[in-house]
Amino acid sequence: NSLRCSVQITMQIGSSSISLNLFNFGTEAAMFLEAAGIGLVAFYTRVSDVLINKVEVNNIVYKSQNDTIDISGCRHSGTVYKPGTVVNSDPQICSSVTCSETATLQTSGCGPLEHCQGNGICVSASTCTVTGPTVIDVQGHMNSIQDHCAYSLFSTPSLPDFLVLGNFRDRRRKDVSFLDSVTLRVDGHDIHLEQGGRVQLDDSTLTLSSSPQLVHGVQLSKDQTGVTAELTNLKISVFFDGNTAQIILKGPAGSSVEGLCGNS
Repeated sequence: NSLRCSVQITMQIGSSSISLNLFNFGTEAAMFLEAAGIGLVAFYTRVSDVLINKVEVNNIVYKSQNDTIDISGCRHSGTVYKPGTVVNSDPQICSSVTCSETATLQTSGCGPLEHCQGNGICVSASTCTVTGPTVIDVQGHMNSIQDHCAYSLFSTPSLPDFLVLGNFRDRRRKDVSFLDSVTLRVDGHDIHLEQGGRVQLDDSTLTLSSSPQLVHGVQLSKDQTGVTAELTNLKISVFFDGNTAQIILKGPAGSSVEGLCGNS
């Protein structure tokens, strides 16, 4: 920041000459004290009778000495805080207010797609829903698929070898697209979640039950409600019942979502 203001105070006490300079650089401030003479000269900065800083010059013999201190700070609810200190913090809601190194109040918390675990850690917990021709992304935006194609529903740069595709086809009405199946592309293999609870790995049909079966790092299980595929290392769950697909994200904060689930 550029220099915004400077205040100089000069006084004479006995044989000592005292010069006090206050500098302001945007949100930061500094105090420079120079004393010429013999003896101790001290300058205290107080806010509401609370000592914030002290600068002093002690001349044993007649000479000129100086000292400089940083007097930057933040004011919050009537209290002054030094740079680099925590003003308040609530781990239950992952919220904190700090006085930054540049003496500005900064508030932090969980992002719009995250929630607090109650221990100061933010995690993402978002759901993408695809039903019929409609896609509701993790931000709650809704859109419809008009043609009969395979679309990328979910991918993330943190896992380049994992992709979720939604395959849209017509049924009785030729002018409306419906979600017909979901494909998980993992390490070059395709896991197809199809109608009637059928699951295929490439060209082979898998036999599944309610007990999870690990297939290329994906835990697959099936019950009367549908088929669930869970990628445990990123805490991504994909459920498909033949009509509706739900992709639930419970990964760490900052995970980016690409595909229709990221922006329908």
